Amino acid sequence: GIGVENLQGSGKIAGETSAAYDEIFTLSYVTGRSVGIGAYLVRLGQRVIQMKQGPIILTGFSALNKLLGREVYTSQDQLGGPQIMYPNGVAHEIVEDDQQGVSSLLKWLSFVPKNVGALPAVRESGDPVERKVQWRPTPTPYDPRLMMAGEGNTAGFFDKGSFKEYLSGWGKSVVVGRGRLGGIPFGAIAVETRQVEQVIPADPADPN
Repeated sequence: GIGVENLQGSGKIAGETSAAYDEIFTLSYVTGRSVGIGAYLVRLGQRVIQMKQGPIILTGFSALNKLLGREVYTSQDQLGGPQIMYPNGVAHEIVEDDQQGVSSLLKWLSFVPKNVGALPAVRESGDPVERKVQWRPTPTPYDPRLMMAGEGNTAGFFDKGSFKEYLSGWGKSVVVGRGRLGGIPFGAIAVETRQVEQVIPADPADPN
């Protein structure tokens, strides 16, 4: 067979992907089952958009069941489905289908310079940069996303309709995302002061 050659090729691809993350912008879209080296490459690229029907796994659940000597897992989703990869921070965003996935890819790319060292991708904005931030915090705990994106006709900090949240399933006490201010892309970090709930799926292989 050519197993050794395949492993060598996989190693080279992994090395190039790891180097690429340090040199350029990397972004992966998992549209179907990503197994083995495919899962490694997704993780090495760091930024991940995952479709609901696209588990990210190193090996299948049947192989793990054989290794454990009993029927523990019943699906690939228990190993690397969105309910696993989103709460643990591997997947930055979950999408329903390919149309939504491609839309999310283009949205993310719109914040990125066209090449290394270039200025950020500035766009004309119909939201005047001189306008006041109309949304006001309340004395009681509030949703920090409203401060950045606004609410209804009440304008927030960023240009109207430009704020996009990422990693909302992970690190519930912090809100991170990207938006535009006067057409210029910015990153945003805000503190969630309200009480939050984090659900961690149980591992079927854990006897406790």
